[in-house]
Amino acid sequence: MENPPDDLGINASLSEIRSRNNRELCRTSTTVGANWHADYAKSYHGGLVQIEIQFATVESMFKDFCGFRIASYERRLALGIEIVLMSPNQFFSHRRNSITGMAYYEIAVKTLMVIGLNCPIWLIGIEE
Repeated sequence: MENPPDDLGINASLSEIRSRNNRELCRTSTTVGANWHADYAKSYHGGLVQIEIQFATVESMFKDFCGFRIASYERRLALGIEIVLMSPNQFFSHRRNSITGMAYYEIAVKTLMVIGLNCPIWLIGIEE
């Protein structure tokens, strides 16, 4: 699908959105040499916002959190946004095998509380 659903009110095609994604801003690190990128990033009034959308494993979500922490440590990140499913069991009810170990909102909240990162992370849970 090239265009978002009409009811979302997004007046840009997928290719337009991708063309505005500055991959250099998505870099996790400029000093450590970690060679991975956030899914999307944008600079707002001089502050870097990185977005990760995680429909994979808890380990992948943890890597996202580490990326936010590294960018924050380098004084580049103003806000990290992590988007996960509220309940993968409902969303993928037809594919139970694919959700084993999948990241979801409740585990993300618990993980953030336990690891205690001192960087700004906005956790968003989405439902079907």
